[in-house]
Amino acid sequence: MLKNFGYAKLLVALCAAMCCYQPVYAQRAGTTIERNKDAREINGLYQRGLWEEGKRRAEEVLKKNAKDSDMRMLVGKYYLHKQEYDRARYELVKSLEYAPANVESKHMLVTVETETRRYSSAICYINELLEVNPYWKGLWRKKIELYRAMGNHVEADRLLKRISQIYPEDSELKEDQMYILEQQTASLNKAGRIDESIAAAKKLVNDQPAQEEGYILLIDQLIKAGNYSDALAYTERGLNRFPADARFVQKKVAILEQAGRYPEILAFLEGQMKRRGAVGLRGQYNYFVLEAARSAKRNDPASLYGRIFEHSPGNREAFDAVFKACIANGQYEEALHALDRHRQQVGRSKELDMRELSLYKRMGHEAKVAGLTEAYFIMYPDDADLRASYVSLAIKRAQTYVQEGRTTLAIDSWREALQYGDAEAVSVAQRGLYNTYVSAGKYGEAIAALDVMLSAAPGDAELLLKKADLYAKQGRHEHALATYEQVLKTASADDRERWIVSYNEMTAARVKKLREDYKFAEARELCSRWLAIDGHNPEPFVHIINACYQLKDYSAMLYYAQTAADRFADEVSFKIKLAEAMNHVNGRFADSWGLLHGQIRQRPYHEPLINTFHITTEQYAGILLKEKQHAEALTVVDTALLYKSDNRTLKYMKGLAYEGLKQFDSAYYYQSFYEPSLLEHADFRSHLNYLGQRSLRNNIGVSHLRARFGDDYRISSISTVEYTRMGRSGAYYGARINYAGREQGKGIQGQVEWGTPWTERWSTRIDLAVANQFFARLAANAAATYAWNDFWEAEAGVGYRAFFTDQRLMNLNLGLTKQIDDFRVSAKLSNFFLDSRGENFHLYSLGARAQYFMDSPRNYLLAVGSIGNSPDIDLLDNQLYNSFNVFNAMVGAGAGRAITRNVGASIMGTWYNFQVEGAGLQRTYRNLYNLYFQFYVSF
Repeated sequence: MLKNFGYAKLLVALCAAMCCYQPVYAQRAGTTIERNKDAREINGLYQRGLWEEGKRRAEEVLKKNAKDSDMRMLVGKYYLHKQEYDRARYELVKSLEYAPANVESKHMLVTVETETRRYSSAICYINELLEVNPYWKGLWRKKIELYRAMGNHVEADRLLKRISQIYPEDSELKEDQMYILEQQTASLNKAGRIDESIAAAKKLVNDQPAQEEGYILLIDQLIKAGNYSDALAYTERGLNRFPADARFVQKKVAILEQAGRYPEILAFLEGQMKRRGAVGLRGQYNYFVLEAARSAKRNDPASLYGRIFEHSPGNREAFDAVFKACIANGQYEEALHALDRHRQQVGRSKELDMRELSLYKRMGHEAKVAGLTEAYFIMYPDDADLRASYVSLAIKRAQTYVQEGRTTLAIDSWREALQYGDAEAVSVAQRGLYNTYVSAGKYGEAIAALDVMLSAAPGDAELLLKKADLYAKQGRHEHALATYEQVLKTASADDRERWIVSYNEMTAARVKKLREDYKFAEARELCSRWLAIDGHNPEPFVHIINACYQLKDYSAMLYYAQTAADRFADEVSFKIKLAEAMNHVNGRFADSWGLLHGQIRQRPYHEPLINTFHITTEQYAGILLKEKQHAEALTVVDTALLYKSDNRTLKYMKGLAYEGLKQFDSAYYYQSFYEPSLLEHADFRSHLNYLGQRSLRNNIGVSHLRARFGDDYRISSISTVEYTRMGRSGAYYGARINYAGREQGKGIQGQVEWGTPWTERWSTRIDLAVANQFFARLAANAAATYAWNDFWEAEAGVGYRAFFTDQRLMNLNLGLTKQIDDFRVSAKLSNFFLDSRGENFHLYSLGARAQYFMDSPRNYLLAVGSIGNSPDIDLLDNQLYNSFNVFNAMVGAGAGRAITRNVGASIMGTWYNFQVEGAGLQRTYRNLYNLYFQFYVSF
């Protein structure tokens, strides 16, 4: 519980640091904000608390340039301030998409991902920042605490140790490391593993001898274990290194009191009072004076040898007794004084020199010990203990030089240890020399050092892995990967599981670099090799799928995505990749959409899944609309809108589906969600007006036809008024009245018409007309239309007409229409069966029509033409002339325009050329010119 509380405390501190850090990242020297006037002004508004004004100005810039990374970053900063983390993440990721080196955006993304507990993502952004500034201490601390928040304490401890070696004097890192050690020690003590807790504390003291807290912790552990002599020795070392720390004074007094060594306590306190003053120590001194007097009564001290030595310092027996007594009582200064007096009398000897060295070791005078060891090793080179001590000092000296960054001196010290050390010391020195070369960036020398170690232990996996890492740092990636693969092939299951993590990291970094260099083929090849080593790792699948996409090898992309989706059935990301791969294979959109639909029903709030589903829906619905499968397209779009109802693109496509189904009111509503560009705006508004007009149920039309023969200046005209009522299902019915005034009188024709769609493909219409003169006396028509994919439409119709000349005409029409983008082209063959005064004639007219829609079906250009031995059917209805079983031809052109949403007009002109009966065998031709005006209003 204490350990969890501690980690929670550190995480709270990290979050507080991030919150305090947030306003600063946009002010860092050299940022793009300082180089961008607009960004600098907007950031100034944010600093003054004018967040809404700043956001508005940033969005105005984005309207002009949606790829402005600084503006995206500032909008993300606004949402971060408002704690709208999803929006902030979106804008900041967009900022990085347009400017991958934007440091401010990465810093803010670290805060966003930390606040939303997406710690892995936060670590990824920290890693990208560390690539730019690898020795940024604050980022390392953030990364460590994020690992702790994730529960990965092993990785956190490893990083803390690594960064502490880089910044050995940093107080905050010292406190962190001490806190972790305290927690570990408490856990070991609770488990009864005292020796392990002492070893951990000693390691901390050896690794960080300048940290007083380590000494205090070690002394406490030694006291708990009852090892008072070592506790006193480390207390002496602590006093020697930290003379101003009163805690070591009290520790020494307590240890000496426990051993009943009151004279030493009194002497020590006297010295401390001289150095520090009597404040706070006088009371203790008086107390121990009383205790010393009581102890003296209980113990009669033997002082005879002391008296002998005082008068005869050369006496060997008296010296031994006095020296040993001083050592036993911890009176190291007195022992040293006695040694000097005795040596002055008897002269220098190896035994006395070794006693002096041993005494300084007890006192913890490391500098003196180092100097004496070097001097005495020169004097006594055959002494094994001196040799070992000298080598140990050389190793420690090398370690100190490494910490201080004095690489050359460290290398020399490692080589001395290699020259004089035993097998164990040589092993330590070799590794130390290797590490020094690595830290100095001398990778070639480091590899040579590893080769020496490998010669003694060929096949050592740890050494081979280190060598692979060095190859990677040298940029010799093939050697690095080959070495790793060599190790993994022969590794045990446990070792392979541990080592393959580093292999994956190295391979992932190499793949990333290849992709950044646009070497997608090499990246795919490396991923294939990676999969052969670790086929149960999802990461290589992600990379190889992306590489295949970049190479446009969609079949390979589909293969790997399908394999990954089968192998990692619970990973929705691979289902998404599989769907994206299917989208690039002809005929697989339905499968892709179905796969995503099944996934999204299980995970209705998975944002990446929802986005992919909507993108796929847009593409799939577009294909269905192109194939005129409007009902199915509507179903697909409606399904997607259940999960993201504010998608304007899908709403627009829903409007297109309704337009195809001729439900124009719904088409108008949903297509109005579309946001056209400036170039599209006019055409879009025009088409929207057309839909609005078609959605209106009532239509009134007024038209006028003016006709004149080429050899006659008289003008014939026909005027028409019509009304049409539209039903909701696309059906309609209408009525029209045609009026013709001529020299012989006036003619009126009344006509009714009804049409309806039966299915999405089938529709029919019928009409019936009667007139008093100048038109067909009776006219009836029926037609059926069938539409199929690729914008083809076929029509078949029959009709009957009875004229006032007692002629009767039956017709059979066959037509075919093709829609090509904005063009509509049709051809119609009309077969007529004429009964004229008892004679029967088969007549025909072949017509063509081409129409170009400029932005909607109400704005068009039109061209028509026909040829045959009968006038076309429109002319027969108007009865301007009857020229049967002879040559008839017509050409014409026209245009239509929507004036407003409710009002439109059209004009068309035609020229008819036809043969008439002449005298004898002479052929005579006449021309007829028509102008047709139409004006209609919808409401």
